[in-house]
Amino acid sequence: MRYPSDYKKQTRKKILAAAGNLFREKGYNGVGVDAIMAEAGLTAGGFYSHFDSKEALFSEVIKNVLSNRSSSLSTILEGKEGEHWLKSLIKNYLSQFHRDNVIDGCPLPILTPDVTRSCNETRDNYEECLKVFLSEISKKMPEALVPAEERAIALVSQLIGGLMLARAVKDKELSNQILLSCQKAALNICQNSNQKSKEVQEIQKSQNSSKSQE
Repeated sequence: MRYPSDYKKQTRKKILAAAGNLFREKGYNGVGVDAIMAEAGLTAGGFYSHFDSKEALFSEVIKNVLSNRSSSLSTILEGKEGEHWLKSLIKNYLSQFHRDNVIDGCPLPILTPDVTRSCNETRDNYEECLKVFLSEISKKMPEALVPAEERAIALVSQLIGGLMLARAVKDKELSNQILLSCQKAALNICQNSNQKSKEVQEIQKSQNSSKSQE
């Protein structure tokens, strides 16, 4: 049987896509080569024609998925600038929808714990993509006494950490409270004054309303 000239390239893409989905859903240690190849619709024996090891595959997946991060978030942020871009990022990143849609969401909260235990190449790929994300956010920050680069680091840490915690707890009410509290903290990071933004005030009202109903 004769294969198209780009067959190997397309097969590699299939493996990367399948691995990206499975690593997001189950983590690095939760899935093996056989499962990845089955997800891609391929036989396990062909894996090593494309990658030297599962670790090598993970390293490339990190670079691939972090470069694309989240198609749904990108669509939401399209056409927005400055503070409007930041507020939309925070609202949608720390949302119940993003919390509940793991595979289609940003891979940073899911894959970060696995990266800390990975090889230097994987960590280099992760660091490179993280720096791009930080730079993107830094450029949207309004002027303030604290440098934009520092606030970008604080904001990304708040987004990733908040979403990880919201996904980790079983209590839905607590999970929702984590999301709202982290939204408020994230918005405060972006402010260029001590005044509470309209968005922060709305979150505060929502929290107070929830408490009064308890």
